[in-house]
Amino acid sequence: MHIPLRAALFAVALSSTATVRAQTASLTLEQAVRRAIEASPRNAAARARGEVLTAARAQAETRPAASVDILAENFGVGGAELNRQIQIGATYNQRIERGAKRDARIALTEGDRGVAAAEATVSLLDLAQRVQRLFVEVEATTMAVTLAEEQLGIARQLQREVQRRVDGARDPLFAGTRARTQLAEAEVDLEIAEHARDAAMIRLTAMWNGVPAGLRVAADDFLKFEDAVAVSPSPADLPIYAARRRRADAAIALERSNARTDPTLSGGPRFIGTGDFAIVAGVSLPLRNRALNAANIARAQAEQRQIDADLAVERFDRERAIALAAEIVEESRHEAEAVRDRVIPGLVRTLAEVRAGYARGGFSFLDVSTAQTALATGRRRLIDAARRHHEAGVELDRLTGRYLSLVQEAR
Repeated sequence: MHIPLRAALFAVALSSTATVRAQTASLTLEQAVRRAIEASPRNAAARARGEVLTAARAQAETRPAASVDILAENFGVGGAELNRQIQIGATYNQRIERGAKRDARIALTEGDRGVAAAEATVSLLDLAQRVQRLFVEVEATTMAVTLAEEQLGIARQLQREVQRRVDGARDPLFAGTRARTQLAEAEVDLEIAEHARDAAMIRLTAMWNGVPAGLRVAADDFLKFEDAVAVSPSPADLPIYAARRRRADAAIALERSNARTDPTLSGGPRFIGTGDFAIVAGVSLPLRNRALNAANIARAQAEQRQIDADLAVERFDRERAIALAAEIVEESRHEAEAVRDRVIPGLVRTLAEVRAGYARGGFSFLDVSTAQTALATGRRRLIDAARRHHEAGVELDRLTGRYLSLVQEAR
């Protein structure tokens, strides 16, 4: 029996004997990610953190509060002469900020807001990665169900063929027993595959507190593979370090502005026991603590250098992680394509030819059973290779921020 290569490929990998119910809807990866992000409490947490930092910015914009001092002097026991020396005064005091401290405080809070926004994006990318992994698991288990159904169909056909030969006394009784056992094994394998698919679907929909009822994931693209392309580190993770760098710059600017002392101007009336009235004014200038200020600046500069060093380490590690993930993508793609295009079609043809020869009496049941087992093993190998390929693709997508735009749209 001759089976064309393309027809054999689709018969093995993509066809399904089960009819999908009309009320079920196909769930795409993009839809799954959107649902998970919309249902995630990370959005509420990010908004709450944003509100805190907005309040912190408003706080940073405020100027130093003024104060009022009231002073009474020369109260005592001493007669009229002492009473003439009584003085009651009030002064209004205002500290004057110098060195652009207010602008430096605002810049520091803006730096905190930038870091918070970048970290929120990365957190959602991590969530999207988990959804993508679960989606791949559902695809793999769905494909396993399809192939288990194919295997069950072959086992049923073979069992009928063997039973006819046993009934015609052309094969021993054990052949019929073995064929029925293989049919039972195929039925059990299908049950296990369906259970694994349903469990994977439950885990996926749990990411948005949903239920799998009415949803299905099509595995049509599971056996389609993409080459790993040259990519750069994620445009989402690295901006965290840029935001931290800007905050460190703002921290240094604030410490340098604190090097300038702030004078306090005061003024107000003074009433004297003689009935006289006077106006008093003054200025207070605190002394600088040069050593403390220098230490604060040095610490802020050290933190800036640490951020630069962390960025260099992150780039170094990420580039190598990307190279490793891309290599795994290519390796698993090569294996999966080889099994799909070269091994499976040969196994399908072998089984068809052995069955045809068996029907003519040219082969034994053992030959058919061996060919059937080899096809089942080849299919499992194909699913395993395809799963490794897609899982490596998930890692590569996360490292390169492939779904950044999707995450940003879903926020």
